[in-house]
Amino acid sequence: MTFSIDKRLAAVVAAAILAGGLVICRRAHGPSRPRYIFINETDHHEHDLALKMSLKLAEKRAGVENALILLKELPPGQTIERTAADLSREWSIGRDRSGRGLLYVYAEKENLFKIEVSYALEGVIPDALCGRLERAAQTYMLSEIPQDFLSELLITMNLRAKESGGADDQSSPLPDWLDANFLSGGAGVRAQGYRRSLADVQAAVARLPAARLADYAPSADPRETVARYLKSLALGVGDPRLPLLTEGSRVFRAVVPRNGDQQRRVYDYYKKASPATLLTAGALALAVFRPGVPNLPIVLRQSSAGLWFVDEAKSWTYFHRYEDGTDFYPKYDDLPFIAGLRALRFPTADRIVYRGRVKTPAPAPYPYSLAAAAQSLEDEASRDPDNADRWAALGEFYLFETDWLSQALRCFEKAADLAPDRMEYRWRLFDLYMNDSQAEKALKTLKFLSEKLPGDGEARRLYKFYREIYDFKPGEF
Repeated sequence: MTFSIDKRLAAVVAAAILAGGLVICRRAHGPSRPRYIFINETDHHEHDLALKMSLKLAEKRAGVENALILLKELPPGQTIERTAADLSREWSIGRDRSGRGLLYVYAEKENLFKIEVSYALEGVIPDALCGRLERAAQTYMLSEIPQDFLSELLITMNLRAKESGGADDQSSPLPDWLDANFLSGGAGVRAQGYRRSLADVQAAVARLPAARLADYAPSADPRETVARYLKSLALGVGDPRLPLLTEGSRVFRAVVPRNGDQQRRVYDYYKKASPATLLTAGALALAVFRPGVPNLPIVLRQSSAGLWFVDEAKSWTYFHRYEDGTDFYPKYDDLPFIAGLRALRFPTADRIVYRGRVKTPAPAPYPYSLAAAAQSLEDEASRDPDNADRWAALGEFYLFETDWLSQALRCFEKAADLAPDRMEYRWRLFDLYMNDSQAEKALKTLKFLSEKLPGDGEARRLYKFYREIYDFKPGEF
């Protein structure tokens, strides 16, 4: 069973995908000066290694020197503009790349962001574009996922520098519905990474102004639901209230907001990989696009009324696509779509990431009250706080229903502390750390697994692979 994307729906942006990595680069002048610069003077270092990799990949792909400097606060009496200009001169940004350099400076206390463009790129990256991105940063840097914004910013700026110009589009780097008030849960909280509860997120979504979303209702025909979903991507609609999304996927969109350009870029990849094949497995379905184009399959979930909803969260939790690869990989060998992928002869159908190591929870009949289910699991964990299984069940709920990484990590870190020899919790933590760009914690978890499971060749291979990717020397990690 196949269907094609409506050719009348146009996509506007195609881009390579960078995923992140980073470690601190100290201020040191001289011949050993790095081709990318990273300084983090804030108290938040969990994403340093991931951001370093983003900078490294950006320099490699675009030939532009990138510098990212995160300050706890501005120097006394200095503006963000003056600080950025001084840092650009101090580091001679772009000097070793024929004047092609980009400096990104963030002051945490003031929540100010500045992009400094070197002379050779001034005609390619205009002030108006930088201004819009700087204003967007003031919102995104207060979210749970500032590293996602920084990685996306590196993609945007370096692609533009590599392509040497083009008309300056006037699109906003922020989704229409997103502002700092939404991210704070309406309480005006300015702290970076403010951890909201599920109730906070759902209340913030409920307060959003009315929007015209009637064209995106779920359908009794899964193919029609997919077509409507693709149309929303093509038009850049990232609203978390999209009616055809599962309730958990609406939370996922609120926690991981994406702007119109990002949504259209996702659509562009689907368009290139059309037509797609629909696989069904009971109350779940999977839209699988042609291999050879980077994308994730679209997971659908049938309601008790027979309507099909898109489950964006499960597309991210059931499947994985490596940043240096193209086709997606199934994460678990108990997924109901494995037989269908094999029948399609999909090239990665049998290349299962966590084969025999961890399982997936059975999806509950849909719909149900997400808030009530979460509260019930939270209450069970609170009543029996030393029971690792309770925390793991809560973590699986947040992971598979909403792909809310920070909440899932909170639970699985607790479960792993209570039951340190339960290897399935460690594999889950490795997966979560990697997807949350916490590369150092992911490596520590892999090291633990490779030592505890000497007969698991895959654990040792992964540990060796990621140590080499992040340039760790023997004895260094």
